[in-house]
Amino acid sequence: MNTIALLPHSQHILPGGRLKLVISRVCDIRMVTEAMADERPFALGMIAPNREPETISHIPAIATTVSIIDFNTQDSGLLEVIVEGIDTISVSTLTMAYDNLLTAAYEPCVQWLPIRINYDSQLLADKLQLLFNSIPEINQLYQQTSYDNAAWVCQRWLEVLPIDIKYKQSLIHHPSADMAINFLLQLLHPPHLINN
Repeated sequence: MNTIALLPHSQHILPGGRLKLVISRVCDIRMVTEAMADERPFALGMIAPNREPETISHIPAIATTVSIIDFNTQDSGLLEVIVEGIDTISVSTLTMAYDNLLTAAYEPCVQWLPIRINYDSQLLADKLQLLFNSIPEINQLYQQTSYDNAAWVCQRWLEVLPIDIKYKQSLIHHPSADMAINFLLQLLHPPHLINN
């Protein structure tokens, strides 16, 4: 079984996504330093916004491996990194090191294949583009976008929407983006808002 360093985090990322992280804990600085030195990925696990990494004894089964694409040191001395999601993985067990760094045993998950945006799912792409354009901090992370790929669009929505983690995990666990497309269409365009 494969193992990987894992960072529980309240900001969520899926394959193809990008996220800016501020790294402050000593164990996480070690993880990032080793990942950069060895050019290897680490994983981000989903936790709720009100949870602290130090209290984590269990995280949801599906996490995302990430690679570091940029980094810098803030004036405060904290490390800031931009990561990009690579693949989803299924975590089976967690091991905690002496400094609280978590290592996960995992297996690969089935990755979503691209799905071309069609007439129905165009709404999701249009609203996502409007959202990203209204939030410069997110928009500037993406030099390349895939608004014509419904799987990519759904993954970006699942990253930013405040949906309960168990529902996010259920949608991500599905072998294709079809269920997420239907869920998001109902959520973002409920039937009672459709003009007759």
